Parts: sequence; structure tokens; C-alpha cells
Amino acid sequence: MSSALKRLFTPRKPAGRRRTISLATVCALLGAGVATTGGAAHAAADEWSPRPAYTSTDRGDGRYSVPLLRADVPDIGVERVPAAENDEGRDIYYMISTTMHLSPGAPIMKSYDLVNWEIVNYVFDRASIGDSFSLRNGQNSYGQGQWASSLRYHDGMFYVAFNTNNLGGAYIYRTDDIENGAWQRTALGRGLHDPSLFFDHDGTPYIFYGNGTISAVRLNAGLTAVVQDYPNVFSANDYAGQPFIGGLFEGAQFYYIDGHYYVVVITWPAGQGRQVVMLRSPELLGRHTSGGVNTYEARGVLNSNGFAQGSLVPIARDGGGTDWHGMFFRDTFPIGRIPALIPATWRDGWPTFGNNGSVPVEGLFDKPIRLSPEQERYERQKSIVSSDDFANDAPHKAYLDEEWTTSDPAIAAEIAPNGSRLDMTWEWNHAPDNRYWSLTDRAGWLRLTNGKVVTGNYVYTKLSNRAELAWFEEARNTLSQRTFGPRQSAETKMDISGMRDGDVAGLAAYNRGFSYVAVKRSGGTNTLGVVNRGQPFAVNLDQATLENFLPGTTVDLGAATEVHVKADLDFASPTGQLWTTFHYSLDGLTWTQLGNRVGPQTLDGSLAHFMGHRVGLFNYATGSTGGHVDFDHYLLSDTLTSQGRPLDTGELDAAIAYAGTLDEADYPADAWAAMRAALTAATAARAGQFGTQNQIDAPERALSYQLARLGVLRTETPELPVTVTAQARCVAGTAYLAVQARNDHDAPVDITLESTYGTRSVRQVAPGGNAYQQFTTRTGAAAAGTATVRVSATVAGRDVTTVRTTDYPANTCGG
Repeated sequence: MSSALKRLFTPRKPAGRRRTISLATVCALLGAGVATTGGAAHAAADEWSPRPAYTSTDRGDGRYSVPLLRADVPDIGVERVPAAENDEGRDIYYMISTTMHLSPGAPIMKSYDLVNWEIVNYVFDRASIGDSFSLRNGQNSYGQGQWASSLRYHDGMFYVAFNTNNLGGAYIYRTDDIENGAWQRTALGRGLHDPSLFFDHDGTPYIFYGNGTISAVRLNAGLTAVVQDYPNVFSANDYAGQPFIGGLFEGAQFYYIDGHYYVVVITWPAGQGRQVVMLRSPELLGRHTSGGVNTYEARGVLNSNGFAQGSLVPIARDGGGTDWHGMFFRDTFPIGRIPALIPATWRDGWPTFGNNGSVPVEGLFDKPIRLSPEQERYERQKSIVSSDDFANDAPHKAYLDEEWTTSDPAIAAEIAPNGSRLDMTWEWNHAPDNRYWSLTDRAGWLRLTNGKVVTGNYVYTKLSNRAELAWFEEARNTLSQRTFGPRQSAETKMDISGMRDGDVAGLAAYNRGFSYVAVKRSGGTNTLGVVNRGQPFAVNLDQATLENFLPGTTVDLGAATEVHVKADLDFASPTGQLWTTFHYSLDGLTWTQLGNRVGPQTLDGSLAHFMGHRVGLFNYATGSTGGHVDFDHYLLSDTLTSQGRPLDTGELDAAIAYAGTLDEADYPADAWAAMRAALTAATAARAGQFGTQNQIDAPERALSYQLARLGVLRTETPELPVTVTAQARCVAGTAYLAVQARNDHDAPVDITLESTYGTRSVRQVAPGGNAYQQFTTRTGAAAAGTATVRVSATVAGRDVTTVRTTDYPANTCGG
């Protein structure tokens, strides 16, 4: 791979103002040795139709498949902000999810169509600065931390309520700017399992919560304290004997629809799959306001392929009506719990979800919200995973400025911002120590420095058997993204020259079970190899033995200071298992497989991590602190080496060619600059050599995103008002064509009059002024024809030309 890969996504200003990118330039940028004719470039531009992002299931034809996103987004809560209550003038949807021990946490995702989503913010940077959320002093929050958030919008304020299993119970966060604002945190001082924040139609705030039994608390008007308890609003025992009642009975979410209070609950009857129970009542608090009688009637409303916990989602319809769909996740481990937007047909106050109650996996449904073709193309490019060049160019978000008070100077140093900003698709495995990672120590690289030595003394605090953690799980500052299915490839390049003896650094597909490729430095020698930890999981571990390299996977790297590694994750062979194949290269072009594929990684029944597998970049020390590893980039693809496909630049070439057809004058300057930066990186990469599909797909995905974004930002070229007349006349037996154009604009314009008989240009015609020319035919007759007038001026800094034509009849001079 050429050095251009380093500049894959780095924004830079255009070299100078250019109206368009010429076809010749595009052809040249497509690279030496590539037989791209002008016609081929035009054809590629015409064929630019970018495929959806890795986490989009939008088919591009008005349909989508379920589950959505292809990635781990559990315990979803969805909230709509109506068009009349936001600055964009259309309904906006926000979604929140569980992230447990990850940092930052509680992601805020945004969508206009409920199918395509992107991460726009996080509720917090750290859920706590204590030891357990920071992998410090033998403590951890694996499988604990932040659970099951409830997102609500009320009177111009956004609220998030969630419970923590080991960090002091339930919290409420609030902000008036969900995408960019800072969140204010309030501790409620008690645990509220799977909370559902609900504002009654009179504005009174409640939180409903519980497992097996759903109870409620009323909050004060400021949502800062609990003022009254309402135990046992209803429970699973109230519906004993019903076929849809069983285990779990939690994750309750409350809604007020057409005079009734509705609740969706996940349940798991014996011998059946997970499913959705819906309850409704005319009384919110049930037996607490009805003389002790349970007022909630219940029905099983969805029992199909395990789609279960989640939210109801309102969709505005013409005429003022509202449809209510479901957003329910499905267990799809080892990828995780994946949400699905499921349409509903309502009758007599109850919904039937899917196709008469059936929701096939990979089933297709019509999108409930349609946008313009340009907007839909842009939405399909949005994703919750991304490639990265570590350019430190992510937008600064308020959660990065989160304030904590501590008397411990070491903790104060650990949590102080370090000037580095990661893309929002990244999360740390527990809160990071900001002293030991950086995007600024070496421009364009992620540096992970070892600030602690692993001890082997950590255990799962959530498990009753107190099983020990592996060294890899104890490692601080492991940086991760979600995996996506059914197949994913992740590639990085490591500079290992700063490693110290006992250091281990690499690329992992991980959960409690993990597979990774890593460099281990021992006795001054760097060795590359593969580790695989599968089930069953022992309680007591020999950590060093557990993370020994597998036989047949090791390579002595000799004097090499850089190594490229690639992890190919296959979730489909078979479904329900993850098998990973690792490759390495010393130049990024020639790759070698490291042993056989490793696995299987499957769902951990103890739910020690309780999330889908993630891909992580890591570095840990077994001997001494101070060693570091630099990661040059993170490149994604959905093509695996094992599929045996030739490298394909077709989509990259089409995107580059399409960019050459655009006119800078049609777009906002900042958006055009962002596209030009992506184009510069893509064309530079195209001019070099490729060793993997990842190296092709990463620049193409970045460029296609920017091109699609331009499509929704295109501004209509203003027209210059002008009145045009043309008439054939006779003067002394000779036919003349008289053409006149009046400037109806409010500023001077340049006017060019064009006819079969000649052309005349008149500069700076004043408002209301005329440009006039009488063209001679030099004959006694003028045939019918068309005169053309071109009017040019600068409007709001843009060069604008308006063309008008007018027909005139024939005229023959008599005599």
C-alpha cells in the first residue's frame, strides 16, 4: 500500500478555488498504469450508486431488512422530536443503548427514517471515576456499569434515566441540546432496575422499574429526587397461566396512546423464545388508584424469532394521525443484541407486529418514512462503525469536558483531557487513563503506552464464583468498536519500535472469549502470533499459559519495526459462532495467513461481559511500564481473504469519477472542502498499490459519504431575471433581426445577445437598462428561428449565468 493511505481521511483545504474537477484531472488521479479513458471515467461517474454502510440494511428500493444495524445495540430506547419542536422542521428520532463498562457510554444515535442511524453524542465520558469503572486497584465493571437507558423529551429538555449495578444505583441526566450539549447528572441514590422514565399527560414524572414485578416511583418536579413509591403496579404473577408469561418480565417501557397507558415488556416463557408482552390500562398506577384492583390487561403481541425488548415508536401521518411501530432487539450472539424496526397493524387498540405476527430474520419491510432520493442515499451512508486514520480531527463534544471532583492527584491526572479526539464510533474498554494514550504524541497515529503492569489479581465481581480475569481483560486503555455481521475484516499497522520486554500489543476480536493477533517482546526479540481463548472458562487461571501463542502461528519479526495485521471475522460459518482468521504483512502488500482460523467464540452463558464481541486495539505490559505501540490506521471491509475474491476498485473508481462531474459553486464551502479532502486521499491511494480490499474500501467509504452529503446540501443556482424579445424587421428591403434584453435584476449584469446572424456582448447593464442589437441578414428575408440571451452576474459570492431563449417568426421584405 502506498504512503497515501496515511492521508486516507485527513481533512485539508483545497489548493485553490476551482469551479469543477476536470475530467482530465480525474483520469490522471485514477493512477498510473490504469487504462481509464475519458469515456470510462464518464461511465464510472454515471454508475456511481454507493452501496449502504456496513451497519445499514436499507435496500435502496424503499425496503429494509431486519434486524437493523448488524451490530450490538441492546436495550434500545427511542424518542421522537416532532418537526414543530426542532430547528430542522421535520421529525427527528434519537435512540439510546446500553454500553455497560464502555467509555464513553450511553450513545445517542440519530435518524430521520428509523432505519439508518449514526452516533451524534454520548451522555457521559465516564460513568464514574472510581476504581471499578476504571479497571483500577483490582476492580472492574465487566457486565455491569450502565444498563437499559430510558430516553425522553419533555418541554424542550432531554432526559436519560439508567441504572448501574455497581456504581450507586440509578441516575438521571439532562440537557437541552442532545447532539452537542453538556449533560447534567443527578444521582437518585437507589437502584431502579431497567427504568422507564415517563411523563404523564399532566407533566408528572415517574420512573417504572423492576424484574418480575413492575413498580414505580414519582419524582419531584425538578427530577432530582424520589418523593413517593408505588410498589407492585403489576407483576407476572397477575397473569399466571397465560402462555406468554415466563421469565424475565422486565425492560418495561410506558406510553400514553389514545386514552390508555401502554407498556411493552420482554418475557421468556419456558420452552419458548423471548417475546413481547403488551399491557394497557386506563389508570397509570393501576391498583394504586383503583382500590387495589389490577387494571392492566395483558396480551402476547410478538412471538417470532426472539425479537423482544425495546420501544414503541410514533410515526406521524398525513392528516395528523400517528402510527406506532416497534423497535425490539434480537439476541444474535456473538455479534450481540441487534434491534429491528417492526411495523404494526392496530385493531381494537392492540397491535399485530410484522406479517400477521411473523418477523422473519432477514425479512423485508417497507420503510415507514420516505425521504428525497438524495436524502435517502445520504442516510444509507451513515454507520455506527468506521475506518479511521487517527488524524485527531473529530469534532469536540461537550462530554469530553465532563467535570469531576477528586482529592487524589493521580486520578486528577488520569482523567484530565489530553487534547486528543477520537471518532464517536470508538469506545474504551472501561474508562481510560488519559496519560497513556494520545493522538498528538505522533501526528496521525494512535499511541498506546503501558502505564501499569498486569497482575493476574482481577476477578469478575459480578460472578458469584469470582472467576479470574485474563491479562488481556485486565489491560487498561484497550480501544474498541462494535463488530458487524455477517462478515467483517479489520486491518491496522503497528509501529513496534517502542515496545519493551514483556509487552504484548495487537488486534483482538474479544469478549470473555477472545482471539487476537499480537506482537510479544521477550529478550529483545519481537514475535508475532495468535492467541485464542474459548469455552469452557476456568475459574482459576494461569494467565501466562492462557495467552500463549498457538502452535503454527508464530513469526520471528527480526529487525522489523512495523507490521501490518488483519483480522477476518466470520459470523456466518456457522451462524451463532465467530471464527477469526489472522494475516500479517511487512509491507502492506504481500500477506501471509497465520495458522488456521480460530474459534469458535460463542455466547458466554455467565454473561460476564454481556455484550457482543468487539474489535480492539490493545497494548499491555507483563514486565515494566513505559513501552508504547503506535497504530497507524484502522481499515474496515466486509470482504474476507478466505472468500478468494480479486481486489475490486470499481466502487472507488466510480466515486472518484463522479466527483469529477460536480461544480463547486453548487455546494457550501465547508462541505466541498471535506469532499475534496476525501477525494485527495482516495485518488492518492488509487495511484498506489493495494494489498487488501480494506485498503480500497476505506477510502471509497469515506469519499462516498462526503459525496452523498453534498447531494443533500446542493444549493439551487439563483436565476437572474431578464425580459427578452426578438423580432424580424425590414429596413429598406433588407431583413434585420432585432434582439433586446432588459435587466430586471437589482444590480448590474453582463448580457450577451446571440443569433444566427451574430453575437454582441454588453457589460454592466444597469438595473432596468437594456442591451439591444439589430443583426442584419444581408438578404431580403429572415427565416424563423431562436435568439439566445446569456445574463451573468455575481450573486452572494457565486458566479451565476442565466440563459433565456425566445423564438421569432419568419419575415420576408416585399418588393
